[in-house]
Amino acid sequence: MANKYTDEYGRETADYIISTGKPINQVARELGLNAKTAQHWVSARRKQLEGGGEPENVSPELVEANRRIRELEMENEFLKKAAAFFARNQA
Repeated sequence: MANKYTDEYGRETADYIISTGKPINQVARELGLNAKTAQHWVSARRKQLEGGGEPENVSPELVEANRRIRELEMENEFLKKAAAFFARNQA
């Protein structure tokens, strides 16, 4: 069976769920997705964002700061796309 969704759609959906902190089931319902599919995307995206862990000699503050930077970058990308979407609809 062919995949119904593009990789980009899955990644953006996972980024949205991660950045907003909304429950996966809620977002899946809002988007008309199977909750297991959304859960798979979120799990895969979190693993990708973790990047295999940090070296042992890195301070916990730096690890947390890097995690927060990645989170904010995801939120920023989502907001850019949302702003572009709404700007197109305003014209």
